[in-house]
Amino acid sequence: MKNLTLTTLLPKMSDLIMLGFVRLCVLWVISALCFQVFCIYLEFTGQEQRQRDMINKIEWRFDGRFKNNPDNFWYEAPKK
Repeated sequence: MKNLTLTTLLPKMSDLIMLGFVRLCVLWVISALCFQVFCIYLEFTGQEQRQRDMINKIEWRFDGRFKNNPDNFWYEAPKK
């Protein structure tokens, strides 16, 4: 069995953590590009209303100005 010490495990763990972070960033960029291509498709096919509804739903979910809406991320239910 190999002798595993902290000096041999630490570089491996840091490499795995960094690789996971890079993969997450690549996945985020790819998903953003796919969303952008879909929005361009909606624009060229004349479905601006569908695009506007989709973008409004995303914005209203995280925008603090709409925190009275139960779908909002910042919504605080009334205390009873």
